[in-house]
Amino acid sequence: MLLSPLKSFLQHHLHANIQRFVVAYSGGVDSQVLLHALVSLQEMHQKPIVMVHVHHGLSPFADDWATHAEHTAQHFGIACIVKKVIVAKAASLESAAREARYQAFQSVLMVGDVLLLAHHQNDQAETLLLRLLRGSGVRGLAAMQDVAVVPFQTLDIPCWRPLLNVNRQTIEQYAQQHGLDWINDDSNCNIQLNRNYLRHLVLPVLQQRWPSVSQQLADTSQRMREADELLHTLAAMDYQQAELADKTLNIDVVRTLTVARRNNLLRYWLQQQQLALPDYDDLIRVWSEVCLAQQDAEPLLAWRGVEVRRYKHQLFAMKPLEPLSQSIEIMWSDKNKSLLLPTGELLTPTHAFADINVALWQNGQVSIRYRQGGEKIQPVGRHHHHDLKKLLQAQGVPSWQRSRIPLLYINQQLAAVLGYWIAHEFAA
Repeated sequence: MLLSPLKSFLQHHLHANIQRFVVAYSGGVDSQVLLHALVSLQEMHQKPIVMVHVHHGLSPFADDWATHAEHTAQHFGIACIVKKVIVAKAASLESAAREARYQAFQSVLMVGDVLLLAHHQNDQAETLLLRLLRGSGVRGLAAMQDVAVVPFQTLDIPCWRPLLNVNRQTIEQYAQQHGLDWINDDSNCNIQLNRNYLRHLVLPVLQQRWPSVSQQLADTSQRMREADELLHTLAAMDYQQAELADKTLNIDVVRTLTVARRNNLLRYWLQQQQLALPDYDDLIRVWSEVCLAQQDAEPLLAWRGVEVRRYKHQLFAMKPLEPLSQSIEIMWSDKNKSLLLPTGELLTPTHAFADINVALWQNGQVSIRYRQGGEKIQPVGRHHHHDLKKLLQAQGVPSWQRSRIPLLYINQQLAAVLGYWIAHEFAA
């Protein structure tokens, strides 16, 4: 009942680049069964198995569980890594513990690894209900995937849930048939935790009326995943029409879309830049408060780690801008070395001094400053000095970027607006 679907899963997904199976082992019945089944099929998959047990320290039995993990590894003759973590104090203990677990996995995983998790069909049903109650959209209701890629630092590690279509009853029957020994986490009975509340008080009531409710909810997640794929394809088509330079959006094109397609495009656009998605209300505000703001306004909408701004007909999304002192002056004493700017940009001599009179920059005192107001420059090809502010406006540079453009000074005179203009008197 259980080995057959697991064997089929492995045959379908195994490939030559996989070096190790890293099993997230809690010691509960689910991970115990997954580990036992993988060991039983080792002759088929021929991959070394490594157990990773995360010691949260949240239970008085945590040390005993770690010992159990080590004894289990010895019994199976496989490697075991116990990672002690500190769970941050947070509004959601479940979320904080999950984050600590993934950080622990991150310290173990390497190229060629696959992370295997023991989530099953009932977990999928609980996840769908939790996200439904949070008001998640189609992507959230797709819940967990049996095969996914999880970014860990600079690595993209395959993450498998081979038991996701297996129900809890089948897992428990397997454990009893094979005489397996597992631990029972005392926190699983704490109905103050949302998942446990659903597991012990809600799903049993639903199952009395609809015995196959877990299967049906898991099927719904699969249909949501298919719907999300279609929405992703549609958003990519709309993005191709609306994208401008630097991953900005053309508001005039976005305006032609229906509300549903516009929201779908905005989510896709943020995902392409690996920025956190807003809740639905903030997504609506991106359009109503940023895109539709007065033409002379400088609208800004922010949420965790994201700022959305508008300039003319362009919509910008970015990480929050760090404060920058406009009075700062950075002396470039060694002109053969690159200069690290306070904005995080690394300025190379080749970039900074291109097309500037060699004798002037080699012999002059060179520094980098930022706009304070009142700067004037006569760009190459122009006959008069112009206000830098007006030049930047005419160039279409957004207001928040103007004060962050490095200005190159030679002997206390503005020699170049880097990336834009060189002063006539300093040109090569």
